[in-house]
Amino acid sequence: MKYFLILLIGMFALNSFSQVHICGTKDDGSMMERLEANKRIMDQHINFRGDNDWIYVPVQFHIVSNADGVGGVEERKLIEELCTINKNYLPNKMKFYFTPEFNYIKHNLLYSDPGASFAEAKIKTSKNKNALNIFIVDNIASGSGFGQVLGYYSPLLDVIVIRKNQIGISEQTVSHEIGHFFSLAHPFYGWEENPYNAVTHGNPLKIQKIQWGGVNFDIELVNKSNCNTAADKLCDTPPDYNFGIVDPEQNCKLNGPILDFNKDTIKTQENNYMSYFFNCGKYQFTPMQVAAMRADFLHSLRAYIRTGVIPDTTLINASDFKVISPFENETTAFYDQVTLDWDDMPGATHYLVSIYPPSAPNNIKYIIVKSESKLVLSDLEKNKKYTWHVKPYNVGNTCTNKLGPANFKTGAYTVGIEDELNAGEDFEIFPNPVSDGQLYLYSRFSSSDVQLRMYNSLGQLVESKEIDLTAGTNSLNLTKSNYQHGFYNLVLKTKERDYIRRIIIQ
Repeated sequence: MKYFLILLIGMFALNSFSQVHICGTKDDGSMMERLEANKRIMDQHINFRGDNDWIYVPVQFHIVSNADGVGGVEERKLIEELCTINKNYLPNKMKFYFTPEFNYIKHNLLYSDPGASFAEAKIKTSKNKNALNIFIVDNIASGSGFGQVLGYYSPLLDVIVIRKNQIGISEQTVSHEIGHFFSLAHPFYGWEENPYNAVTHGNPLKIQKIQWGGVNFDIELVNKSNCNTAADKLCDTPPDYNFGIVDPEQNCKLNGPILDFNKDTIKTQENNYMSYFFNCGKYQFTPMQVAAMRADFLHSLRAYIRTGVIPDTTLINASDFKVISPFENETTAFYDQVTLDWDDMPGATHYLVSIYPPSAPNNIKYIIVKSESKLVLSDLEKNKKYTWHVKPYNVGNTCTNKLGPANFKTGAYTVGIEDELNAGEDFEIFPNPVSDGQLYLYSRFSSSDVQLRMYNSLGQLVESKEIDLTAGTNSLNLTKSNYQHGFYNLVLKTKERDYIRRIIIQ
């Protein structure tokens, strides 16, 4: 079995191949065998170019961290990545969906060197047997010293492995590797370790074969006379001699003119997902690449991902987002028990909530909420303003933008005050809501010199006075002119402790 290193897209220093980013795909020949089989299916089914029914592909993301659980990629980046993948594969009528949730793996070796034997053993035992498996790790050893590995597809393990620093920053990397998963080769197949160089290879090209891994490969010609046997063996991907990897300006432009062996001018496809050109804006697959991938989905080796499941891909209407509480700019009763509540959004099964103090916008916390449209936070600071957003999604549609913002301020009191009060039932407030300014306190103890303070939803003091509590019912006359409709926090400060209650003025 021969193992070939396949170059992956990546930034590089022009004068130093040590800076080239590569992918350690272990090709045992099965990829090209599948592609040949897929081409036979394509020949029999001309309509395989994207006019068929939708294909649904289950994806299992494995979040790999150190043994202590530190260092794994953030879930919210994978939510965004699934959106990117689905946008990229939309023209192929291929839809990818989460199944069922993220898998968390704590494993030092897999985190830092997934190609090691013990790490590969962990991959084998961790795979989801009914999904396309993508393992997100921290580092991947190059193995050859040729450059830095960003990711790879392994036919031997039938999994994709990606560096976590590639998630969320590239429109191309993961989608490129998925192309390999579905049997696509690079359009410059054979030039991986020996990219075109005019001094070495000539212009016009002076060679008809290129050697890679000890094997001689035909070099594709512009006139398509050998397109079925050269390079990626797909005739609608034009000749590419790994031009992108030596593009000095990385501007998605072939630095030519470059002539093939027949002295025909090469017009390559820079923005192909399987090429190595950068900054192309929108990339694409050719019709034959699409047909090959769709055919590969029907290959016997892909039976395990043909689950028959049609995932929820409901589009979510952003206008359905309505905040219930805290209402805009409200000051909450407590700082260590704040309930964010919003209306259920049709089609959403999950919500990604982000919250941060405007004074420190980079200090963002992300929380995934499942099933319900509510989140209780217990780790906020007191007397602090916060802004929050909600991104609704389901397993097959993660492209809805985050919604909001909504804003509130935390109160100065701990929920422990109310917990103690409820536990002892020291007093009760009635009626609540208050409609005529008359408020009653039923107290189970007597206390003098009690401070009564009323705060509005903005945390502003609207009334303060000293009262004496007697055991039993105490009548309080609120100053009507101080109050408008809304929520208020009533604070009683006794010599022993403080009590707080939320009341509604109608």
